[in-house]
Amino acid sequence: MATPAPQTLTLDAALQQAIAHHRAGRLREAEQLYRAILQVQPDHAQAHHHLGVLEGQVAQTSTVQSAPSNADAPTPEQNNQLIALFNGGHFAELEAQALALLQKFPDSGFLWSILSGAMHLQGKDALHAFRKSAELAPDDAAIHHNLGNFLEDRGCADEAVASYRRALAIQPELADTHCNLGNVLRKLGRFEDAAASCKHALALNPNFAEAHFNLGNTERDLGRLDDAIASYRRAVALKPDFTNAHCNLGNVLRDRKQADAAVASYRRAIDIQPDLVEAHCNLGSVLRDLKQLDGAVASCRRALEIQPDWVEAHCRLGAVLYDLGQLDDAVASYRRAIAIDPGHADSHSNLGVALHRLEQADEAVASHLRAWKLQPGALHHAIRAHLMMPHIHASVEAMAAWRDRYQAGITTLMKAFGTLEDPVQNANPNSFALAYHHRCDRALMESLCRSFRHMLPALTTVSPHALGKPIHTKKDSRIRVGFLSEYLVAHTITKLFLGFIRDLDRNKFEVIVIHTPGAKQDSFSQNVNQLADKALTLPDALQLQQQVVMAEQLDVLFYPDIGMAPSTYFLAYARLAPVQAVGWGHPDTTGLDTMDYFVSGDMIEPRQAEAHYTEALIRLNRLPCCYYQAIAAPTDIPLRPTLGLPATGTLYGCPQSLYKFHPDFDGVLLAIAEGDPTGHIVLLEGKQAAMLAQIRTRWANSAPLLLERVVFMPPLDLLSFMGLIATMDVLLDPIYFGSGNTLYEAMVYGIPVVTWPSDFMRGRIVAGAYQQMGVADAPIAPRLEDYANLALALGRNPQRRNTLRQALQQAAARELFADAQAVREFEIFLEAALAAASRGEKLPSGWKPHPPSV
Repeated sequence: MATPAPQTLTLDAALQQAIAHHRAGRLREAEQLYRAILQVQPDHAQAHHHLGVLEGQVAQTSTVQSAPSNADAPTPEQNNQLIALFNGGHFAELEAQALALLQKFPDSGFLWSILSGAMHLQGKDALHAFRKSAELAPDDAAIHHNLGNFLEDRGCADEAVASYRRALAIQPELADTHCNLGNVLRKLGRFEDAAASCKHALALNPNFAEAHFNLGNTERDLGRLDDAIASYRRAVALKPDFTNAHCNLGNVLRDRKQADAAVASYRRAIDIQPDLVEAHCNLGSVLRDLKQLDGAVASCRRALEIQPDWVEAHCRLGAVLYDLGQLDDAVASYRRAIAIDPGHADSHSNLGVALHRLEQADEAVASHLRAWKLQPGALHHAIRAHLMMPHIHASVEAMAAWRDRYQAGITTLMKAFGTLEDPVQNANPNSFALAYHHRCDRALMESLCRSFRHMLPALTTVSPHALGKPIHTKKDSRIRVGFLSEYLVAHTITKLFLGFIRDLDRNKFEVIVIHTPGAKQDSFSQNVNQLADKALTLPDALQLQQQVVMAEQLDVLFYPDIGMAPSTYFLAYARLAPVQAVGWGHPDTTGLDTMDYFVSGDMIEPRQAEAHYTEALIRLNRLPCCYYQAIAAPTDIPLRPTLGLPATGTLYGCPQSLYKFHPDFDGVLLAIAEGDPTGHIVLLEGKQAAMLAQIRTRWANSAPLLLERVVFMPPLDLLSFMGLIATMDVLLDPIYFGSGNTLYEAMVYGIPVVTWPSDFMRGRIVAGAYQQMGVADAPIAPRLEDYANLALALGRNPQRRNTLRQALQQAAARELFADAQAVREFEIFLEAALAAASRGEKLPSGWKPHPPSV
């Protein structure tokens, strides 16, 4: 009767059936099943082990049956009796008889060998018996090979290596042994040695599919992805139904960003073995990469149908649900993973990430601390726990407490030791949120820099061409300027800096646009790339990113923003160009000692602002951007009811992200609501319901009237958003961290924006824009106490609003949009900074260019 193929059974069922044949003495049937299992899963440890035991028993049985009678060994009749017990599956009786005979014949290799098999098949510890049989047969390669299998199965990797090497010393042509040795060396992290062993196996047997597979695994560990792909492809060519090879080929194709090819490999594995849970789960991951999130959810759920208690599948399902914004469901998935395995650190950590986004910061910290306790050497858990920062705070006092905790966390991390892999993915410092607190962040950000340099020395990298004084040796004498950001796509950053990229004088400058790996690809990024002299996208690994940027031999590396994405923050720790500067895309100091300059504007910086920055402050005479009025703006202003707005009453709009709403701003909004009983304050509800819930909770305690008088708008497309702005009577600039992109959008229609210039640049941009536009009657409050009254006065005076609209619209077209003078001043800065670097110097903080003639 033919042995059923294992793909018609689960692997566990096939193994149990093979063991049942083995115990019943049906060795041929057992061997067929063991080998069939290994065709499907070549690294199946239990199948390898049982097959090794069976082969050893067969070999030793043959030896005993042909051996002459010896007075110091059991008689042939006794041996045959033991063999009959073994074949009949009577292992307990066999064990008892073998132990009894060993009292008389302690040096019988056969007795120790058959005893080891009987004990092992009863689930007993047979290590002593295996060792004794190998000791008594020192020149039997098969016994040492089988001992190696047993030791590897028990996790005794170093001893397994010794046994395999002993077998090979006796019989060097054992391809299986070379292959197994490669496996265990890989488990020990000795990847080059493991690859060498696999290659020995292939030299002996070039068509050994399992050796190609194992070599592929090791090449992937070594980062030699193309070699790994070649090995896996050879394995599946030799054995087309090799499911694990198809699955691992998918993994490495995913590593190489060949997502569609990876999908095909996973689907091939599933076609061969529909219950291969790893293939379903990995397919879910690559579909997540492709943003095919519904398909990713379905694949993860299918994996859980096959194996409901697989922690990794619950964890990956949680990640996809997180991406979909289904945060409560993501939390539930992570909690199920933890219920199955409370010691699974990543589930605790991922739960913490989801809870943070749900604005449950205290619970998030607790989850990360549990993860750190489980993996004390994994620094990303400690970073997530100690650098936690909510986006919405219940009060100024709560905000101050979290800042104090953040500073204490940095101090703790300065004493922490361990490993930190892929900081971009695993170690978001959450420093973005600090800028919204109306505090000087310089000392805090500088401490953060020192902490990360302590935890991750690889961040501290210097390009050879950036050492010493830069000397032009290139045939092209133009200054090479790199613009590096994650957001040179459909984003505010592109709107602010596209003019610099487009209009830098190409007789003097060569412009290289550098995208981070996580940057989207859209029509905006394509336009940016076409306007640059060269465009490139960085690889995933941070060290490879550093090398790619170094290879560009940039004279100046300009980051439009640092602090909005971990990708640029961690890359900026390296010295990759003689001159490195950051723009105001995130209007706060980086705290990085590798950042030479912060390019700002004199009109938006207060006096003595130099103390706010680690970098030397550059004070351009214009706003430090060139914003083109390429904005989709409806000329027919929509009626209020069309947008779901009240038909009557003054509309005070503040269409900003909710994390800009400092608790101190609540009083301003409340004063406006109380001062204009028929008016309405229009805000955006945002994409994260948790933030809106936190704002509502805060107002319920501090300003309940706002719950009645504020209209929250759902997410809008750009045309609808511009229509909303055009419909507003008055726009309100959030205090402390004010308008940027929204200011320019408002000036398309000339909608007056009430503002108050606070202590830091990020709260002074609207006032600076008014100064640049030369608007005499701009609505700028001299004190915070005057803000609400100024807004109310403007709200009651339609004539003044209309006059302001016309003046602002005209002034913006003349002085704000497409500012060629800002481009020329930026060019002057670039030339001056590089000239200073060539002298081994830096421009002084507070440096200003002489205004050029345009």
